[in-house]
Amino acid sequence: MKKLKGKLIWLLPSIIVLFGITLLFMENYNEVTEPANEEWSRELEVGLTSVLRTPTTHLLDEKRSITYITEDGVQRNIYDDRYNLLNKEVYNIPVDKFTEFYFDKNRLIFADYHNIYDEKSGEKITEIDQFFPLKNQILYTKDQELYILDTDQFESTPLLGLDDNTSLQVQQSGDGTYLLTHKADENGNQMKYYEFTEGEVNKLGESEFSILGTEEVRDIQFTFQNDSYHLLLTTVQKQSMSGKASNYYYYAETPFGEDPDLKKMSFQDPVGNAELREVSDLIMKSDENSTTLLFKAIGSTETRFNEPDQFNIYKSLIDKEGTQQITRMSNTPDISHHPTWIDGETIAWVDNGGDANKILISSMDPSIIEKADQVKQSSLIHALGKTMGMLSFSFLALIIAMFWFIWPFLFLVVLMFSSNRAMEEDHSWVLYTGITIYMLAALIVRDPIFSDRLLAAAPQYLSFPGSPFLFIIGFALLAFAILKSGARIRDWSISIQLTYFIGIHVLLVTIFFGPYIM
Repeated sequence: MKKLKGKLIWLLPSIIVLFGITLLFMENYNEVTEPANEEWSRELEVGLTSVLRTPTTHLLDEKRSITYITEDGVQRNIYDDRYNLLNKEVYNIPVDKFTEFYFDKNRLIFADYHNIYDEKSGEKITEIDQFFPLKNQILYTKDQELYILDTDQFESTPLLGLDDNTSLQVQQSGDGTYLLTHKADENGNQMKYYEFTEGEVNKLGESEFSILGTEEVRDIQFTFQNDSYHLLLTTVQKQSMSGKASNYYYYAETPFGEDPDLKKMSFQDPVGNAELREVSDLIMKSDENSTTLLFKAIGSTETRFNEPDQFNIYKSLIDKEGTQQITRMSNTPDISHHPTWIDGETIAWVDNGGDANKILISSMDPSIIEKADQVKQSSLIHALGKTMGMLSFSFLALIIAMFWFIWPFLFLVVLMFSSNRAMEEDHSWVLYTGITIYMLAALIVRDPIFSDRLLAAAPQYLSFPGSPFLFIIGFALLAFAILKSGARIRDWSISIQLTYFIGIHVLLVTIFFGPYIM
């Protein structure tokens, strides 16, 4: 029994420290695995791709397919409605960062920077300037002309002539395929809109808009709804005093034949206090009541150590009055890219993972929410990494705590060099006086550790009103109790007892509060 009591003086602090580290790990695990929002599932990995490119998705009765590029070619995965993998098809083709593909009816057609090829024969079909693989057809441009490619006979039909210095965008929605051309010159910005149906391109209207002379158009997203067009314009400032490019966003809903009344808009972070930054990878769809944007942007997250923001996926619902309702759709520690809709309740995107980029999904389906809500090795690794990073900075508390323990040690030095024999005779009042001096210093000079920033970052069980006083005193009582449980057995001197008390107290403050200093 006596031997056990002698070990408790080291065993009890070790248990408390392990308990504190476990609490920190659990807190970090909850932050790393926090769902993006209450209605959607956590991320669920469904594949690995070698390029940062939007995956191609199809609905097949009760099944879903996701097709993407790998190092060996193109891979098509077939899933059931809970995204359990049913079948995998691999097509070996040469791939690089420019490779794009079209997949339908078990036929793969792919393009590099210059040409379109048939996967089965490997033969070149035609040269191209731009490649537009849609859900059920292929459009491409060549020599300022837009063509449609017959995917059975590989015959091309011209659809629309394009002026010089004109950009073309193609969008396919549930009710058709639409085209938008944009040309910027000294007279402003001209747009023309077309509908492609039954093999013909029909002009729906044209319009003009102007932007500030210090800005230039970076991206145009559009949808058509009934007799109007919805436009989201991204511009970039040509020159900035800071040298950093700034993006601006404009939105308009306008009847065909009228020029858009562009209104500047911003995107508020739904989980932070600032605006979302670097909004990009936008896709847009509309119905009779609202317009929905799906995009990536830099916003608040707690999934990373010492980095309070990251690129994640967001959704913005814009009503007819222009009011936005923004929802975070992903919350991962890696950079998220290229979101796309699989169906009305499921999205997919790509997380940048170096050589192997993860294809992830999130869904409102309860079965997917349940499936994604499982302990994953990657989440444990991220939580452990964040915990270790926070602990490495927690030892800054040791440096700050020098302002606490320097005074009791000075007190001991004074006693040692005085004529008083209290140190040699181990008078208990020396221990109590040293502890009192230390506690007064800790309570008076508490702000460098227990700062407003630390209390704002710490979890609620550490940062409630009065918590600095409570924990400073509580840790002191705990350290003193442990000290008294074993000091007599070990026959420690007063100076060693005081050093032990201060060491245990500082260690507890370091483990429980130190991780939140930075």
